[in-house]
Amino acid sequence: MRRLNVRTAQITECIQKSKFALPARPKTPPLQPGELLLLQLVRSEAERLGKLHGRIDFALVFDHLEEDVDGSISRFYWPKEDRTWRWIVHCSATVPTIPFSLEDLPLAEADKYAGQANPRHLLPQDEQLVLPYVRWSLAEQPAPYMETVPTAQMVQKFGHQKALSAIYNHDRIAILKPVPKRQVTTEEFIRNPWLAESLKVYYGHRCQICSKSFLPDYGVDLADTHHVHYLARGGPDVSSNIVVICPNHHRVIHATDAHFNRQKLTYEYPNGFREALVLPDHLLEPGKVT
Repeated sequence: MRRLNVRTAQITECIQKSKFALPARPKTPPLQPGELLLLQLVRSEAERLGKLHGRIDFALVFDHLEEDVDGSISRFYWPKEDRTWRWIVHCSATVPTIPFSLEDLPLAEADKYAGQANPRHLLPQDEQLVLPYVRWSLAEQPAPYMETVPTAQMVQKFGHQKALSAIYNHDRIAILKPVPKRQVTTEEFIRNPWLAESLKVYYGHRCQICSKSFLPDYGVDLADTHHVHYLARGGPDVSSNIVVICPNHHRVIHATDAHFNRQKLTYEYPNGFREALVLPDHLLEPGKVT
């Protein structure tokens, strides 16, 4: 695992291109395929944006290095930077994290990670303190078996606000780097089941419309997720396009083709009946969750 200091604009480019650039090849030790590269926001921008305690939102999964002998690769990928790098870092995926900062963790070599040199290798014992924040299940290529904190325990471990921020981090990746459709015998829409599960866990498996929980009466957590703008009609698989609802409301919405008023956060039915969401958290602007 390595730490990379990056600017806000660089983070966007990293997500879109799954690439980074380095002036020298890391040798102690060499980068390994599958290694995580933490994208840490530079301290000055973190201070300006109020993110000193959440400087890391994403990590890249390293794949391979490519030498840029004449600078042509650097100019191709970053034409506005007006500079070149010797080594291009190619990555296979972007992984969202629970927002955190290395300086907030009891790391063995916290002072060394605070420098500007890229990349900075983390000690194995420090990696173990970082891994719980990595949300593999919300990545481009979900791998929930690799998580040290399961999705079902995400809210309990990190709290509602940070869990919701991790869901928003998933959305940023999905918007900047949408998953292509696959053509099989019929059109199949790729969705991330762990995004839906994360939202269910966030709301305690309660319906956002009626707040119904099946657990007290039936002893089982039961909730559905519904894409407001259907995937079949071009809707994205991001949290702002998903509501957590009970099976009853799910069937009614489909049966009536109810309209969702996004400004009022209200479902409007053809007969004139309207139902406002009583649990709207993740559909509010980030930072307005109560």
